Amino acid sequence: MQRKDNSALQSTSSDILTLETTICHIIRGNELLLIQAARGIGRGKWNAPGGKIDPGETPEQCAIREVGEETGLKVTDLVLHGELWFYKDGQTEAWIHTYLFSTKKFSGTPHSTEEGEVRWADSSAVDYNQMWPDDIVWWHLMLDGRKFDGKFYFDEQASKLLTCEITFKE
Repeated sequence: MQRKDNSALQSTSSDILTLETTICHIIRGNELLLIQAARGIGRGKWNAPGGKIDPGETPEQCAIREVGEETGLKVTDLVLHGELWFYKDGQTEAWIHTYLFSTKKFSGTPHSTEEGEVRWADSSAVDYNQMWPDDIVWWHLMLDGRKFDGKFYFDEQASKLLTCEITFKE
């Protein structure tokens, strides 16, 4: 069954549900706004704001909503860098499908919420050990404004990146 109405879960022929999500990096000079997830699959990891796409919502609408809910910021002028697919334990269908955005346009003052602690981090001094293992592969591409898609293959616990593929769209 194909995805309908931009629903957050997509059924595939092998009955694996793909979680449809967004992530939006907020860039201020050489800093990125990061959030340390307080719950969910990324609990304890630092990442950019983002989350599940609601039914009827576009990826851009989701990214704007999630940034607001998780940081209190209002973002505009989002740049879609590409799509990321995450696979685990040798599965042929993606576990998570993410639309990757960034923006330098925002208003408000960021604050922590029940979703997690927020902080500005120097993009050249990010501790990748506290993040998802795939981030080190694509962050510099996003910061350079590149357009690309990525496929990332993890172990069963989604803790170790086994291999990846990057396809440039330029």
